[in-house]
Amino acid sequence: MRQIAIILLASGLAAAFSAACSAADEPAKVEAKSDNELIGTWKLVSAKYNGQENKLPEGLTMLKHVTPVQFMWAIYDKDGKVESALGGPYTLKGDKYDETPEYGLADTLDSLKELKGKIQSFTWKIKGNKWYHDGKLSSGVTIEEVWERVEKK
Repeated sequence: MRQIAIILLASGLAAAFSAACSAADEPAKVEAKSDNELIGTWKLVSAKYNGQENKLPEGLTMLKHVTPVQFMWAIYDKDGKVESALGGPYTLKGDKYDETPEYGLADTLDSLKELKGKIQSFTWKIKGNKWYHDGKLSSGVTIEEVWERVEKK
């Protein structure tokens, strides 16, 4: 049973990598900003969903990676095991940040089915080393997230 789980996980990661590579041929559309301040790795420090504060369970960490062409977030446990992940292309235009989920992993697969290929629109701003990310998913869930830039150690 464990071998099947490992094979399925490896297949899922391979599919996600393949999707990311094919989408990477198309650069993110970045307008009104000459340099993209979002590029980097971010750690979720606070979140409200539908106005309710939401904390990750003890021992879980959520990181978001933003490249010039893709975003991807992952939630992992203290041992480094990824619990869930979601990613795809994004666009920037002024203070508007739109994500289009295209791939996911583990318990995000239900979310992926609901969100895949649909633009998720947000506003964004950076103050210091914090990224304020607010919007509404196509499912109707409102999101208010604060991410902190992960600095090199």
